Amino acid sequence: MSNARDRHSMKSNSSQHQDRWNGYHHTTSSNRYSENQNHYSSNKRHYNDKHESTTRLDSPPNKRLRLPPVSYPTLTKLIDKTPDEMLAEMLHPNFQLNKFLNDKRMQERFDWMNHMTILLEKITKCIGSNEQLRTVFEELPRTLYLEGIYDKIRDVDPTTKQLRFNFIELFLKISNTFLVMMPNSVDAVTKIFERLAFHFSQNQSESPEFQSIKKLLDEVLEEVKKIEQRKQLKQELRNAHFVNTTDTTTAIQSSDAYRKLPIVPSLTEILSEQKPNLRGNIVNGTYESPEQYLDIHFRLLREDFVGPLRDGIQQYISKLPGKNSNLRIYENVRLLGSKLNRQNELVYEILLDSTTASRIHWANGRRLIYGNLLVIPYNNFQSCAFFTVEDRSQIEKNFIISVKSLNNSQADEIDRSCSLTMLETMVFFEAYRPVLNALQIIPSDHRFPLGEFLLKVTNERIPPDYMTPTTTYDFTPLLVHPESEVKANLITRETYSTPHKNPKKLIKSVTVRGFKIDYRQSNQIEEKYKKVSVVNQDEWPTSEQLHLNPKQREALILALTNKVALIQGPPGTGKTFLGVRITEMLLHNRSVWCPYDEQPTPILMICHTNHALDQFLELIVDRLNIDKGIIRVGSRCQNPKIQQFSLYNARQIARENRSLPKDVYHGKRTILERKFQTEECLKSFQRKLELSQTDIVPLSSFLDKSIIDDRHLKSLLGRYKGEKVDIALVDWLGFFGEYEQTRNDFTNKGNLKTENVVPMEFNDEDELNEEEEEEEERRRDELDMEEYDHFSTSAVSKSQANTVNHMDIESKSTNSTHIRRFIQFIDQNPITLTDETVKLIDHDVWKLSNLERYNLYGYWLLKYRQRLHHSVHNASLDYNHTVSDLAKCRQEADCHILKDSIIIAMTTTCAAKYHKTLENLQSKIVIVEEAAAIFEAHIITALSTKCEHLILIGDHVQLRPNPSVYQLGIKYKIDVSLFERLINNNFPNVRLNIQHRMRPEIARIMKYFYDDLEDHISVKIDRESVRGVDNNVFFINHNNHETNVDDGHSKRNEYEAKYVIEFAEYLIKQGYTPKQITILVMYLGQKQFIAKLAKQGNLLRGVRIMVTDNYQGEENDIIILSLVRSNPENKIGFLNIHNRICVALSRARCGLFVIGNMDLLADVDDMWKNIVSSLTETKEIGRGLSLSCRQHPEPKFLADKPESFAQRPEGGCQKKCNARLKCGHDCQLKCHNNDLEHDEITCKRRCNEKFSCGHSCARRCHFETPDQHDPCNVLVEKTVSECGHSILIECCKTPTNSNCKKSSLKQLSCGHTAHVPCRIITLPNELKQFSCEEPCGSILACKHKCVGTCGDCHTGKLHVPCSEKCERNLICSHVCKVSCATNCPPCSRQCETRCIHSRCKNTCGSPCPPCRRLCGYKCKHLQCTRLCSEPCDRGPCNEPCNKKLKCGHTCIGLCGEKCPPQCRICDKDIVQDVFFGTEEEPDARFILLPDCNHIIEVTALDKYVNVFVNDSDDKTAIRFPECPRCRRQIHYCTRYMSIINEVHKLITQVKKKILGHSTEEERRNRQKNLINEYEKMKKNLKETHLDTSMKIWFSILNKPMKSFTDDVLNLITNIIEFLNEIDKILMEGRNKLRRNIFEDKVYFPLYHIIKYLFTQRQHRNFAEQQLKDIQSEFKRIDRVIYIEALIFSLEQTLTEDEKEGLDAMEHLINKPGPFTDDDRQKFDDLVKKFQYLNNLPGLGITDNERKAIISALNMKQGHWYTCPNGHPYVITECGGANQESHCNECGERIGGQNHRLVETNSHFALMDGSQHAAWSNEANLN
Repeated sequence: MSNARDRHSMKSNSSQHQDRWNGYHHTTSSNRYSENQNHYSSNKRHYNDKHESTTRLDSPPNKRLRLPPVSYPTLTKLIDKTPDEMLAEMLHPNFQLNKFLNDKRMQERFDWMNHMTILLEKITKCIGSNEQLRTVFEELPRTLYLEGIYDKIRDVDPTTKQLRFNFIELFLKISNTFLVMMPNSVDAVTKIFERLAFHFSQNQSESPEFQSIKKLLDEVLEEVKKIEQRKQLKQELRNAHFVNTTDTTTAIQSSDAYRKLPIVPSLTEILSEQKPNLRGNIVNGTYESPEQYLDIHFRLLREDFVGPLRDGIQQYISKLPGKNSNLRIYENVRLLGSKLNRQNELVYEILLDSTTASRIHWANGRRLIYGNLLVIPYNNFQSCAFFTVEDRSQIEKNFIISVKSLNNSQADEIDRSCSLTMLETMVFFEAYRPVLNALQIIPSDHRFPLGEFLLKVTNERIPPDYMTPTTTYDFTPLLVHPESEVKANLITRETYSTPHKNPKKLIKSVTVRGFKIDYRQSNQIEEKYKKVSVVNQDEWPTSEQLHLNPKQREALILALTNKVALIQGPPGTGKTFLGVRITEMLLHNRSVWCPYDEQPTPILMICHTNHALDQFLELIVDRLNIDKGIIRVGSRCQNPKIQQFSLYNARQIARENRSLPKDVYHGKRTILERKFQTEECLKSFQRKLELSQTDIVPLSSFLDKSIIDDRHLKSLLGRYKGEKVDIALVDWLGFFGEYEQTRNDFTNKGNLKTENVVPMEFNDEDELNEEEEEEEERRRDELDMEEYDHFSTSAVSKSQANTVNHMDIESKSTNSTHIRRFIQFIDQNPITLTDETVKLIDHDVWKLSNLERYNLYGYWLLKYRQRLHHSVHNASLDYNHTVSDLAKCRQEADCHILKDSIIIAMTTTCAAKYHKTLENLQSKIVIVEEAAAIFEAHIITALSTKCEHLILIGDHVQLRPNPSVYQLGIKYKIDVSLFERLINNNFPNVRLNIQHRMRPEIARIMKYFYDDLEDHISVKIDRESVRGVDNNVFFINHNNHETNVDDGHSKRNEYEAKYVIEFAEYLIKQGYTPKQITILVMYLGQKQFIAKLAKQGNLLRGVRIMVTDNYQGEENDIIILSLVRSNPENKIGFLNIHNRICVALSRARCGLFVIGNMDLLADVDDMWKNIVSSLTETKEIGRGLSLSCRQHPEPKFLADKPESFAQRPEGGCQKKCNARLKCGHDCQLKCHNNDLEHDEITCKRRCNEKFSCGHSCARRCHFETPDQHDPCNVLVEKTVSECGHSILIECCKTPTNSNCKKSSLKQLSCGHTAHVPCRIITLPNELKQFSCEEPCGSILACKHKCVGTCGDCHTGKLHVPCSEKCERNLICSHVCKVSCATNCPPCSRQCETRCIHSRCKNTCGSPCPPCRRLCGYKCKHLQCTRLCSEPCDRGPCNEPCNKKLKCGHTCIGLCGEKCPPQCRICDKDIVQDVFFGTEEEPDARFILLPDCNHIIEVTALDKYVNVFVNDSDDKTAIRFPECPRCRRQIHYCTRYMSIINEVHKLITQVKKKILGHSTEEERRNRQKNLINEYEKMKKNLKETHLDTSMKIWFSILNKPMKSFTDDVLNLITNIIEFLNEIDKILMEGRNKLRRNIFEDKVYFPLYHIIKYLFTQRQHRNFAEQQLKDIQSEFKRIDRVIYIEALIFSLEQTLTEDEKEGLDAMEHLINKPGPFTDDDRQKFDDLVKKFQYLNNLPGLGITDNERKAIISALNMKQGHWYTCPNGHPYVITECGGANQESHCNECGERIGGQNHRLVETNSHFALMDGSQHAAWSNEANLN
């Protein structure tokens, strides 16, 4: 009977609910809302008909709604309507679709069946109405309508005697849509298709109708086939991995199985076609038990996030067409592995596909935000892993996100080398998880909180358990004046504890034991009101005494005296204010519900949003003037006043006061130490993983046999030994030159940067809502830095040491861009090698191509990471246990902190997360703001089992809870809050009825929502009219159509957007601030469009643009509301949801302006119709706003389109203002409505006062500063006195050279005269930098004439490189064709070297490989036994050749040589042609030279060749012998092969020297040394700065080996040495010279040299002239420093000789032209002369001073001596040493005994010119 009663109750409730909420369909977070229109609501009553303003306990029982029977005319009336109208009416409950489909006439009568088919086919054309279509199609299976189709599909039309082709076509079109949307219901229609197909196969026809239907039927059958294949695939997937589906489903359906249900569904559940076991929220009636209550709410809330996930995955697997509105799909992602994040939590990193990710706008979007649920299927969807997003900070740079696995073992099973698909649910998972977790642990026994109210909905007024009939309250808080001074104080008691280690030491602990509020006016309160019996309402003060209105007093009584109290607060009625007063009363009487002898318990205050919570708390803090005792839990607080009350601050205070119990403190410390130990273990693996993702892994890390094959390792190390193990891998990969690697230098250099990525294309369909923002920015509120302060010192020091070492290494990392790109390439390209294919790779890995090497390295890297991941997995198990223990310990610590507070405030989501803590706190009183907008499941999770008092404050007529799944609200009533459910069951409640917000015109609209709402006097007298418009409330009616946004999920209306933008700017011009204006919209697409338009100007900066759903609880002076909807289909979407309309129309205080298609709204919805009718009566609706000018009320102006506002540019009318300003001028602006007093208006008239020059002042009016005219800027012609040129210049200025743009002749410092711009003639620095254009003309070291100018060559000091061709003979005798400015490069022509065996194939400049065959020089007399390339061990054979020529005569050649073709007899003229004179000898023998084919007499040629080769006077040291006739070199002649080979040997040595070091190893070593020298130089440079271009120049050091020649290495060596020398000179100059001298004569010349160095081409060394010039400049500047320092240090007056010497030295260093060796010698000679004159060597005094000293002492020569350190002293009398003393300068021994000088002293002859000491053997001899 109870079940039947429940069912009856539910049905009755459904009828009543439809009556009350007529036409109502709730919304979803993904914008999937009902577009149904209501055409059955004309006789229904509105909200106010169902809600009395006071509590009603005697309401009659609900009656069941009786609907008329279905009829055929109802079908026929719909035929002429639009598809959207049809769909809306078919969905309305009064249409009774199910009854129609199952009516017997639908099976028996063709006219019924045909009309229904026509309707169904038409509604399939509704765009963007998939949810509504699905609702209709869900009714089709197993209906009499389909049975009738099956029966009638083959019937013949009685008129045409043919098949009903039109009817069949319509049904097949319906079927096509049905199969796409309802693939799981294919069985319901399959038999119809089979019957039709069989009939067509038996009856063939060629008629067009038949063929058309046949084609359509084939398409339908093909779709059926695809569905069956997908079903088979899904069944195979289920069978492959989930064999106990039936058992699982059965278990899930058991009564208490909700506690065992996983929060995240299994793959079995997702793939199951069985519908979830759901029961509706019992909104009218009672629950049987806590189990039933918790089961229903748990399953409904779980389905709200599981449903979209399940539907999305099934759509993805089934590959159904259309956009997947439940999932975001990311293809080609890769799981990189696990790591520790900043909070030391184990996370996994996922790499997105860069092509897709780079096109997504991530900022402020909902994609992959913190807490979103991700699904990664693998093994062909036989398994899947679930993750939640933890961090996406790297997503825009590297396309990497960090995620937390909900099951680490599943995550570790995924193959890291495979590309994966990642699915992201659009439902925000973190808003569900804590609530569902909490629901599973709420007890269902007698401890279930407030069961008699939540379950049985008792209407009995029951006071809280802490209240007794004798309980009294002090009403002082409400009786004193609301503005009187108040101060709240905590009453504390100090306790002391003894620490373990020091029993003599006491630690103070502060514990809150009470709370007191002091009121200054409390002594004015009558005593009888300080002890009022709460339950006796007659003793209560009156509403006037309480400073409340009657309804507020009634609500106060209800709230303080009932266990569960409901206070409904329509907009502006002060429900939050009343909540503050209730809280104040409860706190002031805290001793009633929290006696001193009980555990202290705080009031729990929860709200749906952070904004509302902070607003509530701020009012409490301001009212009570409290600074302690409140704790705000959660990190999304943006209110500065409330931030100080955060839980984090409370933890800090508790730690400082040591108020935590000892066992909690020490337990936490123990766990922390264990945590940090496991942390360090994980971090070590983590660092290795990080390094593998940013640097090349050292080969030493691959030495494990399971990673690298022994054959490949041996090959890799074959070229290296010892310490070069890791170098081998880097070199093998081709990065040795860019990466100097040592054993421990592999570190994480930083994130990869992706270049040239332009975000585009993907715009998110929604913005972050508050819950999502809270989780996205919360970043682990539980993380408390205190834990880092409490573990052992050793752990700290060890951790710090590791960190320091890591950072030291990191600072040394010098990864090049190429290496970073290489690592990125490896990570972004899947590895193609397997264990089997690696074994097939050749053992010599050096033979592999670059791509093959990269692939093999990627394979090794994969194996290496897999090993690390395995280690991380094992270590993470211990770590997770420790973290779990730490969380419990922190929870216990938080509980101790929170229990001593008086108020705990948090959002509903946060309350669910802290459910266990709240249970331990056992709060007796819970106050819920925004209660009507909160899911009932959220509220129950905030109640502890000890809750005795629940106060719900809200308004269900405004926004309701917002489910993700639309059907859960419609079918299961999940969107009915606890607040609304209790009111539906006539639970005692009070509705406030006096509003303090809206001016009366605005409040008048609220009568359609609240029948008893009254206006407070303040809104009638304190609300000023809106300036610039004639109405304070106005609805702009238009018919401009909307457009779809994001595939129809949202809408925008461009006309409305432009109108509200223009109107808002118009209001700003009326003097309103942006903060006084809010633009409200009904659709997110409209908000985004308006925000985009607003950014185009500056006036609207600060104006809030909000979606109505996010603005509940807020208000503003002026509200501009855009309704958006306007379409020919008469669809109004959100606008038929009266809750939303109530919120939107009740936010304004002074002005409400609404723009929309009001005609459409009035036609579709009765409430809108009534509102429009009322507005028409009051003339507050029209085509546009009537704008008014405050100065010129007439004529009126109608702004009927956005462009109209342009005719009011200043906010007034088109007339001129003409008001007289303070300066006496009239205002030039158009009429303006702001600043009528013209205090801020600036006069724009000109001053026009005459100057003495006759011109007028051009400055704007400056009335307040009449004497401060601007200078006269009229252009006039004036003459420059310095150069005599005439120029145009401002009248107020005196012309100077700097103003002249002409040129004058001027002699430059180089001595040349040139045309110099006048502006720099008087500027020495600029004149000095003027470049002389005279040709240089100097003869360079190469003997060519310099082609540079005097300025280019710095007056000959640094010549430009010679541009002439070289034309010198190379070692190979070819002519050099390159520029003279570079050293001759190796010859690039074909080598001419050859022997009898082969010819050299190299270029001429490369060394010739020696021929390795045996020498071919042999005859019958002699034979060489050596190799062809070696000197012959035989001499030439001089025996005549005995061979016969063709003519029959004997050969004239020699044995073993090539026979000359000429005959002595036949060719006598040729043979005996005299050249050397020996040709006519009868026995003369000849040699044929193969190179030129000349024949030369052998004895003469031998002498010639010998002289040619050994000529010591010839400047060509190495050369080949030449033919004496043609001078052609002899390269091939066996007689002279020894000589030729010797020349070859010498030339090869020279070639090697030119090319540099012969071996790659030598070049590599030199390159390494240069890299070290460069790094050393960079570190040591003090004065020289290397800019970016110079550093890029040095990047040549990182090029491959083949790029280096000896010349290149010499160039780099020279530049490094030059830079070191320059820095040395700069340091010396800065130390010795004044700043201006240093910069002018040292710094700038050296700066030019530096620029000169880096203009050199990288492939050739400096030419001889360049080196000479640079070195000469160094010598010159050295001497500049010397002479300038000398001049600065001189103090005495110089003689003429000295002055001449200094002048000569200055001339030598400052003269134009090069500083030659002669100049250097002359300078040094002058220095020596000057030193001699001014500072004698060894004395430090001048010659005149020396003479004066000698004269003054008047002693003979030989009396002067020096100590060991050279300091002079004198011995008087005889000059012999008779006593010892000590030197005054250094303390050394001086003098001697018995005329014997101390052996370390010596005679000082320079002082007096003596030859020997006065007492010496020499002196005695004389």
